Amino acid sequence: MANAEHSGDLRLARHIIDRLISELNVILSDDLVGIYLYGSLVSGDFDIAVSDIDLVVALARDLNARQFQSLQAMHARVVGDHPDWDDRLELAYISRRALKTFRDVESTIGIISPGEPFHLIQAGEDWLISWYDLRRNGIALQGPPIQTLIDPIPARDWLEAVRAHICAYHRSVTDAADIMYLSYIVLTVARGVYTLAHGQAASKVKAAAWARRRFPRWSGLIARSLQWRSGATEDSPPIAQLRAEVKHYLDDILPEASCRGEEALTD
Repeated sequence: MANAEHSGDLRLARHIIDRLISELNVILSDDLVGIYLYGSLVSGDFDIAVSDIDLVVALARDLNARQFQSLQAMHARVVGDHPDWDDRLELAYISRRALKTFRDVESTIGIISPGEPFHLIQAGEDWLISWYDLRRNGIALQGPPIQTLIDPIPARDWLEAVRAHICAYHRSVTDAADIMYLSYIVLTVARGVYTLAHGQAASKVKAAAWARRRFPRWSGLIARSLQWRSGATEDSPPIAQLRAEVKHYLDDILPEASCRGEEALTD
């Protein structure tokens, strides 16, 4: 039964993806180089209740104003027809040139992601973690293999980027405005610490299970964060109390050495 339910979940996600592919081909036409899937649908940890659909759309050139407006309208149509996917589509639109040169120069890319409307940003080496994952695990739904568009990225550079990313959450806790974001911090940092310990990435669920064993003091907070991630926040503590708890969690599992760029944690 569980397998049948999982297959149904994947069919629903595939229906959304097929629609996006069809509309992207119409809107972008000859400027469309490729469409690439990565994230939980590739790793096998997709949860129909909370997971996002992660796509990267490679372009022959930067988006123009007409394309931006058409894509914005398309995103609204898809979410209007499938309201359960509101705030759960994560698409990045980036030129082939920008993928090749992201370590040297910033480029304008279009992005829609949870909590944010479709907008343009300047992106460069700060996207190394995403492009490393995409190059290593991304699946071409259309277009050439993603490895032909992104040059090899040394694993050590990726690990240093992961370290810098999770250490920056020390500064984010104070400003966190809701339970969902604090749970995101807890799980993202657990995932980053797993990555540094093992030299490879894992899903939030797998990394959380490992972190509960590695840091038993924080097993309860990590388990509750998984529940809050799915929207079950009825029994959550006051936000100020949770901020304090998450700060202590970070202080405990992010040793000073890991945030000074020294050697990766060991298991």
